[in-house]
Amino acid sequence: MPPVWPEGPEVSLVAPTTRGLVLVQGRVTHQAYSDRVTDRSLSEAMDDFNRVVLQRDVELAERVLDVDYHLVLVQPVAAAMPRARWIEVLPDYFVSAYAVEESRIDVDGDTAAVLQRVQMTATVLGEDRSGTFVLSDIWRLRNDGWRIWRRHSSPLSAGRMPGE
Repeated sequence: MPPVWPEGPEVSLVAPTTRGLVLVQGRVTHQAYSDRVTDRSLSEAMDDFNRVVLQRDVELAERVLDVDYHLVLVQPVAAAMPRARWIEVLPDYFVSAYAVEESRIDVDGDTAAVLQRVQMTATVLGEDRSGTFVLSDIWRLRNDGWRIWRRHSSPLSAGRMPGE
């Protein structure tokens, strides 16, 4: 079940707690993505991907990630993490806070681009991965629904890539 997005000018996204999800304050009103996305199935897929990350849900990741998904970085060093490795690392990706500060969603036929600036507090493989990030998600509409094909992540204030 997708999170409930209350009315209000400060709500941006959610962060996990020990008892579920809690709202995080941010700059952008962010009820459901469906407020800005005309295709409800894309909105639901985006919500699912956020749940994958926040709840480390490997089973849901298998359904949301495209078969050719890659996490791609160009900063601080060029790197690409294929789908299988991303899913393998997911259980060791702990997000304690995640707030969308800015967001832009563009849809053209069977392709969607989502550009966001997020503030995140997290550890990956036991190393701090907190900071401000610019994320570009490329979504592709497949026969069975929207799938995230690429995530480009550029840290604006985070340190080196964990595991280096």
